[in-house]
Amino acid sequence: MKRILTLSVISGCLLTSLGCSQQSEPVVAKPEQGKVFSVEAAKDNLTFAKNQYLKMIDHVKHERHLDEKEGCEVSPDIICVPRSQERDEIHLELPEKWTNGFYPGVLWKLLSSKQHISDWQQTDENTLYSQATYYQDTLFSEAKRDSTHDLGFILYDSFGEALNYDGLDAETREQYAKALELGRATLATRYKDDVGLIRSWDWIPRMRILTLENGERQSDRYTLSNPWTYPVIVDNMMNLEYLFSSDVPRYHEIAFNHAKHTSINHYFYDTSDTEKQYPLAYHVYDYGAGKPGNWQGVGNVSAWARGQGWSLYGYVTVVEAMEKAKIDLSTYPDFKAHLSRLFTSVEHLLQDGEVPYWDFFAARDNAYEYAENISSDTAVFHGVLGLCDKQIEENIKPYMGYRPMTLKASMLSEESLQRLEGKVNWHGEKIIQGDKLLPCGTKAYPDTHVKVPRDTSAAAIYAAALYRYATFTKDINEKAKFAALADKIMAKLTNEYRTDRKGKGRDSSFDLGFVLSEATGDMGNGGEIDTPIIYGDFYFIEANIRKIEFEKSKS
Repeated sequence: MKRILTLSVISGCLLTSLGCSQQSEPVVAKPEQGKVFSVEAAKDNLTFAKNQYLKMIDHVKHERHLDEKEGCEVSPDIICVPRSQERDEIHLELPEKWTNGFYPGVLWKLLSSKQHISDWQQTDENTLYSQATYYQDTLFSEAKRDSTHDLGFILYDSFGEALNYDGLDAETREQYAKALELGRATLATRYKDDVGLIRSWDWIPRMRILTLENGERQSDRYTLSNPWTYPVIVDNMMNLEYLFSSDVPRYHEIAFNHAKHTSINHYFYDTSDTEKQYPLAYHVYDYGAGKPGNWQGVGNVSAWARGQGWSLYGYVTVVEAMEKAKIDLSTYPDFKAHLSRLFTSVEHLLQDGEVPYWDFFAARDNAYEYAENISSDTAVFHGVLGLCDKQIEENIKPYMGYRPMTLKASMLSEESLQRLEGKVNWHGEKIIQGDKLLPCGTKAYPDTHVKVPRDTSAAAIYAAALYRYATFTKDINEKAKFAALADKIMAKLTNEYRTDRKGKGRDSSFDLGFVLSEATGDMGNGGEIDTPIIYGDFYFIEANIRKIEFEKSKS
């Protein structure tokens, strides 16, 4: 549980039904049954987000309440970037991380939507602009980094967002546009014609195992016996818009080919979906072994919530790009039909609540069966297999039936087995026992693990994607359906998950400057669970902007 902090708060002008007034305490709006999410509510969210990020900027500038990643203080040349809330502090991430574009991206989004924000002051604009350009400057070198597929997140969601701000001077605009061009060329080098996809990861998959050595707790990673050879993750769909934003036909060819192969290989159907109405996205597909799986998610055949968001949003950008395509699309699949099916999946999955559990299967009574099912038809390893109770907060339950697993030692490489020989886990039991692998011991976990976390970042991604499609589609029925579902999601996020919607108690997330609570990042590694994360705020802010644009498009 998060502790309550007593911090100085930058009061902002928050919209209420009574108008705009200065508040020293967070304004708590009670959800109104049946109320449709409105443009006024979207503008209020943007005003709240502006005030929150001014607060976060102030904390970071004055080095208050910061949780710095190890290595951030090694040199003044290392500039670490706000990413999430950890240990009731603002967690700063090292350079070259996939999330580092979102912080300046949030600031650019707020700057470019200032006309929708109440109590906008020139001092606010100056502060946001100064911080946005400061962190943007740290990302120029990323445009040359060919070891990652995440350039869409890093560059397009920062430099690209900056180009939407009308206050950007001509020289800076030209520099940012050049960085984007260089980044596209770099991203294209990760594409192989014989495979038809952009390779996601170059690193070798390893399993984190916790050991006791000389009485001290250690955490290290161990290689697998059957690593992937050409992994592509569904997140990569979010890079395609970056390529589509260029007029170069080759980039369009790469993007549409990637979308084509992903649509063919990255989807499965739940066993209960006998009519195959609701396609679900695997997180990863190995185009070397021809096997799918979920590096993130409850199990290799489960519905990781944010992955469904990357899938939906990615194909929204594909369908939008079809009208401006610089290549012949006659040989490609019906991407619009695929997107319509993905909408039915998300709509179906959200019937139990507009903000999903971090994996849609995590709250099922038999969720443990998905976690423990290692099929020869899928990738052997996924992150949850090595997730021990001592890696996460004592109240968190990753999935129903969470318990120690007995795995096959053969999933690890011979080199790893030799390194682990004779070692014990944090529970004091031998990790390798014959042909068995016991990373978390055999004793039942404490019954304090009760909360299966949700993921507001996934919900925000859905909403942003749905509004975007509703704005440009000419299909009247789909326009109404997509927007209606987005409204439901946004009403839920606004009424229950804004960091000021905690009743009379003060929440540390509000005091630190975050907008949305209860996001979940990387469950398999025990990281960023049930906590604010910058990219959740990024897509929430975007969804509010797109709501306003959607309503304007109807007039």
